Amino acid sequence: MSILKFMKKQMILIDLGIMIIAVLLGRYYHEFFVYLKAILPVALFMMLFKPMVYLDLTSLVKKKSSIKTKYIILLTIFYVLVFPATAFLLEKFFLLLMPGINSSLLAGLVVLALAPLATSTPAFVELAGGKVQLSLVGVIYTFTLSFAVIPLYSKIILSSVVFVPVYTLLKSLLIYIIIPLALGQLTKYLVAKLKNKDTLENLKAPLEGLSLIGVFLMVFIVFGINGKTIFKEPLFILYGAVIMNVYFFLRWSLAYLIGKLFSFPIEQNVSFTYSSSYNMTISTAIGIAVFGPMAAVGTVLGGPLSEMIQMILLVKFFQVRIERSKEKYRDEVSVKHIIPEDEVL
Repeated sequence: MSILKFMKKQMILIDLGIMIIAVLLGRYYHEFFVYLKAILPVALFMMLFKPMVYLDLTSLVKKKSSIKTKYIILLTIFYVLVFPATAFLLEKFFLLLMPGINSSLLAGLVVLALAPLATSTPAFVELAGGKVQLSLVGVIYTFTLSFAVIPLYSKIILSSVVFVPVYTLLKSLLIYIIIPLALGQLTKYLVAKLKNKDTLENLKAPLEGLSLIGVFLMVFIVFGINGKTIFKEPLFILYGAVIMNVYFFLRWSLAYLIGKLFSFPIEQNVSFTYSSSYNMTISTAIGIAVFGPMAAVGTVLGGPLSEMIQMILLVKFFQVRIERSKEKYRDEVSVKHIIPEDEVL
């Protein structure tokens, strides 16, 4: 368990270290990583299996409320219209700033921007003091919408840059999402039926370890395969990481401000702000299957090197905001108790 905690806590640094080692090795041992490419589907399955086991599909249709309805409506607008528009602008910005950018890498960035919410979103929402169930609804809902959003907007946005094989894209959605989802849900059902819910709960840690190993393995193979290319153009990686940090900052800032505009209570606004996240695992699987390993370089730039960092920082941001909100409420209550109600300004 201590090893798992260490891997989770130091995930960003571990990923960065693996990337550097893989790029250096890939520069001289490219053929070795080409052979390793054959196990990429295994690594991707390892990444996806745990979240698919614990995905609660019934959360989407459970208890209804005005906040949940408002959240679904706004999330639909953001995921179907706003985020695709930002993905289009992101593509144009990269082409303007770096006209020589690898088209597959760019495709990976766009697919990432169109991906559903990260499955880790509820965990961050809980740490930040938000409404976990609301974020779970968002994960499942955008996951469902992604079957239309990713193929449609990938074709629209990327058609002028790279060939988008829609059939291959749809097939990859089947292979990398539907099959792991079916196997994950079947596993959950069988374990709960043949054993008990406690056994299912006890599987979380080992499956999470499996998922992290899958991430590290994917990063190692992808960056090793592209080691020669990255070594020639290291500034692409640096610039890309900076741009994706700015991009994700703008995404969550927009969501946060819209949440405030529509009068979400702070706990619900935590959930809505985190709904600006994107799923690196799913986008990596699709990107590699459709556009090749270089696409995964783009998804990693937007994942561990930007989104993950800022999602961690957002926890602290919201913890401060919630504490200030509680202090304000306590002060208002104190004033009402001390000053007669008709004298309160």
